Amino acid sequence: MMSCFLSLQPGLEFSRSKRFVHILMAGKKKSKNDNTKTSAKNAASNICQKHVFTVDEIKNIQKNMLEWYEREQRTLPWRTIAKTELDHNTRGYAVWVSEVMLQQTQVATVIPYFNKWMEKWPTVKALADASIEEVLQTWAGLGYYSRGRRLHEGAKIIVEKLNGQMPDNVSDLPKLIPGIGAYSASAIASIAFQKPAGVVDGNVIRVLSRMRIIGAPASTPSVRDHLWELANKLVSKERPGDFNQSLMELGAVICTPQNPTCISCPVNNYCHAFSLSKTTPKVGRMDSFLKKKPTAKISHDSVPETNIPDIEDCSSCNICLPASIWIENPQVTAFPCKTEKKSAREEKVKVLVIEKEDKLLMVRRPEKGLLAGLWEFPCVILPDEATEKAKSAGMNSLVKELGIPNSTLPSTKYVGEVIHLFSHIHTTYVVEHLVLNNSVKIENSEKEGIWVTLDEIKMAAVSTAMKKVLALVKKSETKSVKQAASRKRKQSAENQKQTSIKSFFS
Repeated sequence: MMSCFLSLQPGLEFSRSKRFVHILMAGKKKSKNDNTKTSAKNAASNICQKHVFTVDEIKNIQKNMLEWYEREQRTLPWRTIAKTELDHNTRGYAVWVSEVMLQQTQVATVIPYFNKWMEKWPTVKALADASIEEVLQTWAGLGYYSRGRRLHEGAKIIVEKLNGQMPDNVSDLPKLIPGIGAYSASAIASIAFQKPAGVVDGNVIRVLSRMRIIGAPASTPSVRDHLWELANKLVSKERPGDFNQSLMELGAVICTPQNPTCISCPVNNYCHAFSLSKTTPKVGRMDSFLKKKPTAKISHDSVPETNIPDIEDCSSCNICLPASIWIENPQVTAFPCKTEKKSAREEKVKVLVIEKEDKLLMVRRPEKGLLAGLWEFPCVILPDEATEKAKSAGMNSLVKELGIPNSTLPSTKYVGEVIHLFSHIHTTYVVEHLVLNNSVKIENSEKEGIWVTLDEIKMAAVSTAMKKVLALVKKSETKSVKQAASRKRKQSAENQKQTSIKSFFS
């Protein structure tokens, strides 16, 4: 079976040579110059014509998308600022903050964080003047804390090296500001500064892959390049910000990963995946359908040019969907190509919650790596299938680094386990609780540590995982207090119980 799969129009039967002639003849209807350049480039990269937009399609898609966006767009705080803010820097700054926060995070989660952030630091200079500690405190709960650090670092660069002026074009943004990549640069430039640059994020990848039936993984360099080329050709030159947001909005609310509402899509007439799903038989096996011979011959001239080419139109395209995948899932959700995600790495971590005089000891994580610079309870990673001896050695080493006497270890109490999922790590925290009396001194600690109250922890730059650990400890303490109170009441009741005269004489 051929590696390049497209819709098979029932009733069509042509030889390979006739099909090839038809493609060449159909292409002559386009502008000669544009067609020659596009065909040469696509031929060099083994990409067939169904994966590109015609000039007329681009014009109609822009019109439909912008009209739909005006009617259906969600009201989001960063969109309001981008539309109404007159100051160049504030407008760009707000879009920048929103784009960074929206990486790997849902819109509903971002909105309150964005509002709080902009209220606290309404300008680039205000953010630059803040401490990294304040930034991480405000970011706490959003995850991927390096994003907050990069925003702070970028604000300092804008103020100290760029005279407080935020770059407004696609080439300077990633070059001058750390943490801004190709997508963020295009989003900021188009939405805040109306530069005609296309965007390619997860939502746009899904929309474009379905519209142009791109079946190879988007992570493939050639596919990624092609998606960027499509986005840059498709973007409206007059309203680039609105158009880019309309594509992202379409992917978020209509062209969703599962159960897309294609019937409501403003550009379903230009979506090859939607057309394929309508023409593919829903009953019976696809392979038997593919083997079925057409009952009559039809002239190629009778087939509208807008129809998707046949399966034999291209035999060497490197971004088509393999026929076997479509047979298994003959619907829009076959696009984009699903890639297997790596399973999260399993990790076990011993956590020691140390308490003294109603305060808890926390240490700072390294400045690089996971949860960089955040405060946490002292932790030690346990080796795989660690023996009790290895676990004890790890705890002894941790206590030594903290400057706590080994004699206190027997007082540690096992509390339980907490599971927290990072994007690539499945972490199980084994929680122990150690209450120190006032006479215990902590000396020569090798770690940067602070003693904090419960209220201070709520305001500190502490990860969600550590908040889960603390909640488990507090729950355990409450349970212990209740159990002790229950035993006390029971004992008191037994002591107060009067002895009967009969029992006395017996």
